[in-house]
Amino acid sequence: MSTPTSTSSQPAQPPSQTDVDAPADQVTNPRWSQRWHRWRPIVIVLALLLLPVLITLWMTRTTSSTLLAIDNPKGPGTMAVAELLRHEGISVSKAGSISEARVASRRGATIAVVNAHRLSSEDKQALAQAGGDIVIIGARGGSDALAGLTDMTSKGTAAPASTTLAPQCADADARAAQGLAGAHASVSLQGDDDAVGCFPVGDDRYAYATDPLPSGATLRVLPDPGPVTNAHLAQEGHAAMAVRALGHHDHVLWLDGQHLENPTVWNSPSTPPWLPVLIFQLMVIAGVLAIVQGRRFGRIVSEDLPAVVRSTETTLARGSLYRQGSDRPRAAEALRSGTALRLGTTLGLPLGTPRRDMVDAVARASGIDPATVDSLLYGPPPTNDRALAALAVQLDQLESEVHSA
Repeated sequence: MSTPTSTSSQPAQPPSQTDVDAPADQVTNPRWSQRWHRWRPIVIVLALLLLPVLITLWMTRTTSSTLLAIDNPKGPGTMAVAELLRHEGISVSKAGSISEARVASRRGATIAVVNAHRLSSEDKQALAQAGGDIVIIGARGGSDALAGLTDMTSKGTAAPASTTLAPQCADADARAAQGLAGAHASVSLQGDDDAVGCFPVGDDRYAYATDPLPSGATLRVLPDPGPVTNAHLAQEGHAAMAVRALGHHDHVLWLDGQHLENPTVWNSPSTPPWLPVLIFQLMVIAGVLAIVQGRRFGRIVSEDLPAVVRSTETTLARGSLYRQGSDRPRAAEALRSGTALRLGTTLGLPLGTPRRDMVDAVARASGIDPATVDSLLYGPPPTNDRALAALAVQLDQLESEVHSA
């Protein structure tokens, strides 16, 4: 008996380390495309949130050329004095409206007003009663820049720049400045017993003055704005005068009466400054989502109408709708307006011709009594189908009479 022979086979090879690690690599280290697919929504949202901020920062102007503006680095600007105040720890910002200035004044800010003659007396009275100090920068002679704030008046008396004006008063700010290089404007204290004048340029004419406000705060007037401008800030004691006059409180709000914005919800003090940017971001996100969702429906494909619908068919269909709805007044109105339009075109009458002129013109052209024409075109609506049909026939006959005339 023969012994069955077994087929020899190679012993099973143990799995290599590479084969063992391959599945683990696929699980723990996904491909770059898989990672991008997972993080793509977050990256897109962050980009959409960052883009409006970058656009806003890019479009925001850091300087201007406005006279006496705190962001104007040129000679007639006041950026230098603003930087000096900030160096002393005083914040300086621009006011967009009177209401914003009043709110800041009630909180103890100093309101620096330029072009005060462009403000109304009511606005200046409101600022005077708000509670904060006010500094008037520039009050040319003959203007009403001080009306509503003080009984002092602005004058045109001036002293040349080669003249050094001495304080000659007990005011601490003026004494710290020691001198001004002339003045192109002045104020008169006549009629105001509480005011204090410094740097006299003539008889009852001063280049700087102070006066108490009704709220208990202090009004300071620098009628010539030159000492606070970039071009003249380094002369004599101009820098000391400007910083001392404006720096009595921790915040200075610069109010330009010539460049006030119309009060809206966007420049209201109660509106957060980031709200417009947030709304713009939401609009951008909504637009992107609309585009993404719209692409799911595929491209817009133009398609020809399957059939041409004749105008008579639409007219009959509309009439059928009127009949089913028993809307006789609207059907009669459609008949009368169509007849009146065609008659007006035939008779050369413009659109919107008054009722009396239309009736007279149709009556003359057709020879029909005006009362009958008025009843046909403007009479009461029919009450039944027979009356509606009779009205249609009569209107058709009226048109025929006019065309045959």
